[in-house]
Amino acid sequence: MTERNVSAGEPMANDGSVNGTQAGATAAAERAGDVTGAGDAGSAGGGTAVVEQQLRAPRPDAPRLFARLGLAIAHPRWALAVAADRNHAGRSGSDLIAAIFLLLVATQLRGLATAVWLGGSVDLGLGMRAALRVLTGGREEGASALTVDLCLLVFGALVVFALAGARRNLGRAFDLACVAALPLLFVDLGATVVVRAAGIANVPGAVGVLLSGLSYGWMGTLIALAIRPARIAPGRVPAPPDQIVTRARRIGWVVAAVIALGIVTQAVWIARNLELVKPMTTGDQAPVLSLAQIGPTGALGDRLTLADTRGKVTVLDFWATWCTPCLASMPRLEKLARSHPDVAVLTVNLDDPARARALFNERGYTMKLLADDGDVSQRYGVTSIPHTVIIDRRGVVREVVRGTGSDLAASVDAVRMSD
Repeated sequence: MTERNVSAGEPMANDGSVNGTQAGATAAAERAGDVTGAGDAGSAGGGTAVVEQQLRAPRPDAPRLFARLGLAIAHPRWALAVAADRNHAGRSGSDLIAAIFLLLVATQLRGLATAVWLGGSVDLGLGMRAALRVLTGGREEGASALTVDLCLLVFGALVVFALAGARRNLGRAFDLACVAALPLLFVDLGATVVVRAAGIANVPGAVGVLLSGLSYGWMGTLIALAIRPARIAPGRVPAPPDQIVTRARRIGWVVAAVIALGIVTQAVWIARNLELVKPMTTGDQAPVLSLAQIGPTGALGDRLTLADTRGKVTVLDFWATWCTPCLASMPRLEKLARSHPDVAVLTVNLDDPARARALFNERGYTMKLLADDGDVSQRYGVTSIPHTVIIDRRGVVREVVRGTGSDLAASVDAVRMSD
């Protein structure tokens, strides 16, 4: 909770400094107007030179990255005051970029490892697309959490800029908004690491809504707090008192520990599941799958496995209801299923089972319709759609078709004749 005196963390009091000299400097600056405007107090009197010398002198114990992140959690008014200091212009933006990088490593290491392996062993372009898929949440039609966070950052900066009054400055507004956006990353980091470390498969929707409300409310509070320093003339801000920095540093190391836990948890998973990280290529044994069938009403029903199609050539087609090329290829798949009863055509929907079933019912498709569980599409190296895999009667991958450029029927016939 943010208190209203410097000893509890607010950057505007007279008694939170390490020594009397710093306290006097802060007090003199405050009498001239405000801590965030102290650098402009040149006309305040005979103590001006002392004040400015002390405010401009570098402190060897100035907060570093994790201490500044901790400052945003424990003492947001101080974090915002420091971000408003034009002597550190752009530093809060650099801190946000560093925090985003650490968040991605701590929460998306599996996907990034898969993308790197795919790019190195199969095709660089595919690897880059896979990495982009990780960064955008794996869905081309919807914004990922990171994209939403960046949009909120821009919106917050514009709000601060609009309400800053005559002293508005766009660069300073963005620096303040970068501090305000950090809670979005903190909540995402904490929740994801806990879920991964605890091995929780499905998070209840209500919990997701609660966490979203927490992060957005936290950011909104910091945006409101950012308006005051944005309205004050830019100036040199004294470094936070040692007791504040020490507390912030401790909290920053907690953040670092959570990041380390996320990295270690995923590294252990990768080491134990290399077959799921290794890209699937022609000649490999088809990865096992067990997916729920989407029933006539859109509800999930009995599971289907590759063992159920053993002895038949199997075509796996990964698609989504928003994917125009996928929808264009559906009639050809349906024709293949009807003309080749010895071929099992399995369509795996990636986005919305109910919409997928409604589309199949509307167009009269009779192919098997399955719902992806997230793991199967990863095992089969799905980085773009449509993504079609042809498996022979022995369960060996014979061809992987990315996109719609090839003659699928001819490829299937070639596998049928060779078995």
